[in-house]
Amino acid sequence: MHGPTAIMKTAFMAMAISLSACASIIDPVDDTVVDLNAAAPTRATWAEPAPEALPQADWVESFSDDSLNALVAKARADNPSLRRTMAQLDRAIAAKNSSRSSLYPTLGGDASSTRSEGGTGFNSGSTSYGLGVSSRWEVDVINRIRDQIAADGEGVEASAADIAALELTVVSRLASGWFDAIEAGLLVELSAEEIRTQERSLRLTQRRFESGLTGSSDVRLARSSIANAQALEQSRLQLRDATLRSIQTLVRDYPDADVALPSDLPALPVFTGAGTPENMLARRPDILASERRIVQAGLNVDVARKALYPSLSITGSAGDESLNSIGDVLDLKSLAFSLTESLTAPIFQGGRLRAQVETQKAQLASQVETYAETVLTAYQEVENALDAEKRLEAREAALRVSRDEAVKAEERLELRYTEGLATILQLLDAQSRRISADGQLISARAERLSNRVRLHVALGGAGYVAPLNLQDSDPVKILGIELP
Repeated sequence: MHGPTAIMKTAFMAMAISLSACASIIDPVDDTVVDLNAAAPTRATWAEPAPEALPQADWVESFSDDSLNALVAKARADNPSLRRTMAQLDRAIAAKNSSRSSLYPTLGGDASSTRSEGGTGFNSGSTSYGLGVSSRWEVDVINRIRDQIAADGEGVEASAADIAALELTVVSRLASGWFDAIEAGLLVELSAEEIRTQERSLRLTQRRFESGLTGSSDVRLARSSIANAQALEQSRLQLRDATLRSIQTLVRDYPDADVALPSDLPALPVFTGAGTPENMLARRPDILASERRIVQAGLNVDVARKALYPSLSITGSAGDESLNSIGDVLDLKSLAFSLTESLTAPIFQGGRLRAQVETQKAQLASQVETYAETVLTAYQEVENALDAEKRLEAREAALRVSRDEAVKAEERLELRYTEGLATILQLLDAQSRRISADGQLISARAERLSNRVRLHVALGGAGYVAPLNLQDSDPVKILGIELP
């Protein structure tokens, strides 16, 4: 049990569980096998073509945005959700330490004094003193306590992976929100440009009206277009400020929308690769957390089963209830010692213990299905992001052509309107098309950046590795792991 093989099994447990596509969890009591291969389908490569090089570990840095880097660093340190989840990790560690204390004997002591009065004299009474020390130790013959410690240890590992998963979510929300805010700021500037363009058209129309070259309806149409542009500008200002307030909330700042935005979106980083589905399974912290909880649930099944078996306890006590003076307390010869071994077995508890076994089995089955759902969702997120990579690229290219053609059409119609060869409706339509094409192009660029964030998150970000100080070095083998 404590030899090199058991130690190696324990040391490689995290590695074996992480390689979900080729690992099985075996219950040693009835040889029930939890096959993670069968829990969710897998394949060697992604359905959407992608380079098999591992994704960038420093994916936030790859956007080359100093302001974003500073916000991410602040969120990692101050985000309320992250700090709350870290407190939950502390609770899981405390639970594990509480279980570990059951391996050691308990020791308690008590002291008392009793005064009895008799006769009529002042000193006719007597005082006696009592001293007692007791100890109890449950000998972990069948490793029930160690099972519980190991289960709590898996819970600690799962909680640590939960923190990594939450951090990845917070960072992705922050990065996407940052790009959304820049997009909203650019659209606000576009609205201001549209208002200036419409005001220029209004001045041109008024001159033509004053010269008798056009009717008042053209002037009213120009004024209507300005009003619409002003209304849109206010909506975009509202969206920009709301997005900035969301960012400030993530980094624990007061949400006053007072954040300086850059003048343009960052360049889209070069896509290096997505690795393979197996790489993703070993990188995503939510999947690793789910795997840990499967192991924890299997250990809890063993704990519940072993509660059906007898337990061996050793109880010791020492003390004397008839000491005549305080000084006698220090006289060890006057103390009586006892040592008792007891074997306790449950006989009848109305099926409570067996019901607990079934409860833990159901919990294990539930965790396996949770794992399957988590893996399938991860596959879906990666495939969607890979598909969007090429489609958004094609969309941006088409929108650039649309924008360039709209600019040329606007320039031509403005000249023709000045010459009296086009109507105000034609000019306003051309201006509206160009402004719309500009806006769509800005949004397409921002969407490509946000999709790249989603892709990195779906692939597991930088990849999660459990901190060494959280791993249980106690060489206790509870569940067998079939190493690939």
